[in-house]
Amino acid sequence: MPCKREEAADRQTDMPAPAWGNMDDLPDYNELWRAAVEAQRGEERDPGARWDKKAGAFDRAAGTDGVPVEICMIGVRPNETVLDIGAGTGRLAVPLARRARYVTALDPSEQMLERLRRHMAKAGLSNYTTLKGRWEVAEVESHDVVVGANVLGFADLRAALARMDAAAGRAVYLFWHAGEWREPDEMALYRAIFEKGHGNYPDYLWVVHVLHEMGIYANVTIYGTERASVYSSVDEAAAEWSRLHDAPEGNEATVRAHFARVLVPLEGGGYVLRRKRRMAMIRWEKEEG
Repeated sequence: MPCKREEAADRQTDMPAPAWGNMDDLPDYNELWRAAVEAQRGEERDPGARWDKKAGAFDRAAGTDGVPVEICMIGVRPNETVLDIGAGTGRLAVPLARRARYVTALDPSEQMLERLRRHMAKAGLSNYTTLKGRWEVAEVESHDVVVGANVLGFADLRAALARMDAAAGRAVYLFWHAGEWREPDEMALYRAIFEKGHGNYPDYLWVVHVLHEMGIYANVTIYGTERASVYSSVDEAAAEWSRLHDAPEGNEATVRAHFARVLVPLEGGGYVLRRKRRMAMIRWEKEEG
């Protein structure tokens, strides 16, 4: 299946991380990241159980936009193996399996992986395996390419990135938000529901700083995405958003009012929600030898 957004390549700019003079003068970005992540979610012992409850809502929110633009940006070769960290329901793993020799999909949620397996079967693909577990402790073999999209919510980012680098034989591709976590309309909803801007993790620039501290000089590409999700009603969209984001009780009217305003009716019935997002691809190639 050809990429529908190949023109995105014309807009990308490889931007090496800046070379600093005295590294001792810089803050410890890993510790700053740790503080920000722990302030958002606290200590989470079993993320799989949390995502098991959200698998359906997440699958719908993943969108129906055909081949994701990220697939056009990942330089995977037909003879290569790919490790997809935090694969979820297979938004990247399925199209990657069409292009690579083999894909390993890692996720802490069995329900997410079950939906991934359904999508693989629907696509007629069998060149993959699923692995349930957390990246911090998962035992995985080396793969040619390591991919991770929106999965950098680790308290110890440096350790997680080091494991990714070690697991990659040729290249690592990470995708993380640039600027606000969502578009302004949805961020306004977040701030109306959650006092501390729930889920608003530090953006890509912090990741680049941590990599630089590790001696990894990554290339960065800023790009835009748009995803479409279809719902049967305003109430369904509001309920799934609340479930996906653990909205506290008592905010149903606020969430519903938001979706009543942003959903677009479809001619055949139902509604479509289009989400725009500014993202960063953080990429580095492994040094030969």
